[in-house]
Amino acid sequence: MRYREWYAIGELVDNSLQSWMSNRLRLREIDGPGYKLQIHITVDPADGGLITIRDNAAGIAVKDWGRAFQVAEPPSDATGLSQFGVGMKAAACWFARRWSLRTTALDEPRERSVEFDVPAILKEGTEELRVDEHYAGALDHWTELRLWDLHRVPRGRTIGKIKEHLASIYRTFLRSGDVVITYNGAPLVYEEHPVLVAPYYADPSGEPSRWIKEVRLDLESGRRVTGWVAVRETGKQREAGLALVYRGKVVSGAGEDLYKPSLIFGSGNSFESQRLLGELDMSDFAVTYTKDNLVWFDEEDDVILGLKKILESEPIPILKQAQGYRARKPEETPQAQLDALADRTSHLLRAAGDIGSLWRSSDEVWPSGDVNLELDEEPESLTDRDSEEPLVDRDLELLHDGVTWTARLELVDEPALGDWITVRRNLEYASPVVSVKVNQAHPFMRAFCEMPAQELEPVWRVAIAVGLAQEVARSRGAKFPNYVTQAVNALVRVLAAQPV
Repeated sequence: MRYREWYAIGELVDNSLQSWMSNRLRLREIDGPGYKLQIHITVDPADGGLITIRDNAAGIAVKDWGRAFQVAEPPSDATGLSQFGVGMKAAACWFARRWSLRTTALDEPRERSVEFDVPAILKEGTEELRVDEHYAGALDHWTELRLWDLHRVPRGRTIGKIKEHLASIYRTFLRSGDVVITYNGAPLVYEEHPVLVAPYYADPSGEPSRWIKEVRLDLESGRRVTGWVAVRETGKQREAGLALVYRGKVVSGAGEDLYKPSLIFGSGNSFESQRLLGELDMSDFAVTYTKDNLVWFDEEDDVILGLKKILESEPIPILKQAQGYRARKPEETPQAQLDALADRTSHLLRAAGDIGSLWRSSDEVWPSGDVNLELDEEPESLTDRDSEEPLVDRDLELLHDGVTWTARLELVDEPALGDWITVRRNLEYASPVVSVKVNQAHPFMRAFCEMPAQELEPVWRVAIAVGLAQEVARSRGAKFPNYVTQAVNALVRVLAAQPV
């Protein structure tokens, strides 16, 4: 099976959703108009791992038990998410060596349970399993699925991906407000991305428009594609792209695995690949039995060509706006985020301890004894302030070869300043003090960091590393080390001229 953890869990969630959709009116009659479907996913990695999925849907009726546990036996109504009769069994066995199901169905005062020991079933050729029954309330309705002795125990980054993908896969249901899905007690929430409101890029003084377009595409086969495509307010490669929705569930384009046909999104880091997003209802097509991709019926090219034509058409030329729009000025990152970024950077440097061993220190590379700290040019004093108030002004400390270095980190927004990074050494102090200034208004930053603080942070850290490395090299006797930053400033301007 080609499952990923989130799609395997999704197969189990689908059963709860289908039970709810098929019995929605009756569930509201019993529990009142405020009834919501609740699906609770818990994952415990201890002792071989345990996954539990509980819901308050309609349960599995006794008449459906034979079919529910028969592989590849489709339900009588295959118009919903339960379609092939494969998902629950295959996903449970993919995840676990042992699993069980307990349920009580609407209007049936019985609780039924069954346990699958998959290795034992295979070894002994078992064809029948005992179903345990107990009395339950006539109005009780729930299902609990437990998987243990796992083949794959979700850990580390996989947990974050599971939560992110499940929220994305089931966004339509979560938006409705009728469905609540939790992971280890925390509700899953799909983060909506704001749509750009701005004038047309070719008429910057014109009236602002909301850059979203409805899509309706009728194919020769009679199949139809509907939905919407928009330009994001801020570009972000990882979150841009299309989500393909089948019967309310995202089957392609969830999480960071977004659908980006190159004819529309270009290649590499194009502006379209950073800014376009949308959702397309593909319910007239079919899905693979693992429900993680579409069956296109050889019409994918027709869909892409038709969609491109729609997005290029007036009066809302979505593609042209995504390609040509530029923010008039870099997005102002909230000061609290910038301060938090500086705090993290400062913490990293303090926690690193003495990093002198990171530099090669052989006599062939570095001279021994006292070194001449004569600078290539007169440094500006760190007490001098530019007329432009820095967005961030923070002193950081770094221990190198037993000496504490102080780095004054400044983030400025100065269009008139030609350099991306400016490094200056102050000789007025006994211990080394270095100013590292990063210009947010530089073309390089505007092209690649016109985003929230988390996009700025890796670039900022590189700039700090370059600046401090220059002055450490100077302290070790290197001649003209500032040539490095001069070359970097020249190169990043060239490299920013055409974003990939």
